[in-house]
Parts: sequence; structure tokens; C-alpha cells
Amino acid sequence: MEGRQFLMHEAMEPDGSTMYVENTFSIVWPAEGQMSEDACHTLLTTFFGDSTATDLTEASQRWLNNMWVWDQPELRGLPVNAIPDTIEYTYMHLDASCRQDSNLVTFLVKSESYSAGAAHGLYSAQYLTYDLQTRRFIQLADLMDTTLLGEALAHAVQDLDVNADVRNCLYDEYTLSDRLPLPESFLIDSTRSTVTAMYSLYDITPYACGIPAVVLPIYWLSKHTPLTPYARQLFGQGCSIQEVTQ
Repeated sequence: MEGRQFLMHEAMEPDGSTMYVENTFSIVWPAEGQMSEDACHTLLTTFFGDSTATDLTEASQRWLNNMWVWDQPELRGLPVNAIPDTIEYTYMHLDASCRQDSNLVTFLVKSESYSAGAAHGLYSAQYLTYDLQTRRFIQLADLMDTTLLGEALAHAVQDLDVNADVRNCLYDEYTLSDRLPLPESFLIDSTRSTVTAMYSLYDITPYACGIPAVVLPIYWLSKHTPLTPYARQLFGQGCSIQEVTQ
């Protein structure tokens, strides 16, 4: 499903300025009955930031009509056919894709935005993993003891070569810290051998370093935080992995 809309807002006198916005989205949506009703509501909230919408059409249309003026969220624009080439404008681009590996369906939700006059744009990448067997999205707490995860993340950045880029970019406050904040989302790779913690811009590194991603190999992670029985089954690692009961 795709959507695109141009908006224009003309300010009242004496300012008289004109603001333009371009909103575009391209998303995948599950077939009817493929996912639970609660899961579909989670997708609506994640894709369009709208927890009150009751269906896809309502949520997507509200998103397309948004002027993205943070200090005036009630501001509304007039749909127009195009934006003049000479005008600097605000934009919001949303892209959601998915892949399926056996019973796991992983959604990648990417967004890119720019506010007219800003020094640079912003972008994000968020993952959601849905288990077709349990019919719900997987949370970190479903996989491990998250009270120990902050320390495990800090060790992973400091000790594993795969995370060298993140290690070299950390804010000073995290360079010598024995724990990192929990991530915004996470990715289970297609071989089910790693969990990658995904942060947002500015969370633990400067903007210039991009979106921080900390890779946690399952064999390594199981030595730093107990995994749940569900995780043991999901990753198929057998009895050598530490176990935690829920």
C-alpha cells in the first residue's frame, strides 16, 4: 500500500509566509486473519504513530494530512498538486517492509524527515518480530532476563570486534559505563544466531555516527544473561544455554 500527498499552509497576516509539506509512505500489510487484532493495532501505532485509529485507511489518511509542525500540532494544510521546485519544504517519508523466516515475520519500519530550515534531516529504523505460532510480537523480556541486559550490552560494545564502530563513537558518558540503556527495538537475524539491539539517533552516539546497532551473538549472550525457555526453543541452542523461568 502506498500514499503520497502535498500540503500547503498560508500563514495569516502580517507574516504571509507559505509552508509546504510532502508526505509519502509505502508499507506492507498482513492479509486478513494472518495476524491478531492486537498485532494489527500495534502495526498501526508503529507505522503511523496513531494509537486511536481503528483501521488502516483512517490511520494512513491522518498521517498524510499531517503538517508536522511540532509547536502547532493542530495546524492543517490544504492539499495541492505539487510543490514549486524553488521552495524549501518539510517532508516525511515512511517505508515498511517485511521478511518471513519460518514462523517469524520481521517488519522493518524506516522513516526519514526534514523540517524546512533545519541543518539536517532525521531518520530511524525500527524492527518488530511477530511469531505466527504464538500470534504475538516478541518482546526482549520474552527472550531473556532484561535486568542484566544493560550490562551485557556494555560488555558487547567493549569486547566484541563486530561492535567496534559503535565503541569508537560512544558518548563519553557511556565509554566507561558498565551498562547501556535498553534499545528501542531489536532484530533476530535469519539464521537465529544473533540478536541486534537497535538504538535511535543520539541515544548513545552522535548524529554523525548514524543509527547505533549492537550485535549480540546468542552463544555469547547466553553467558551474560539467562535466556528463557521460549528463547531456547526459538534459537535451538540446547541445554548449554543458561535458562530462566518466567
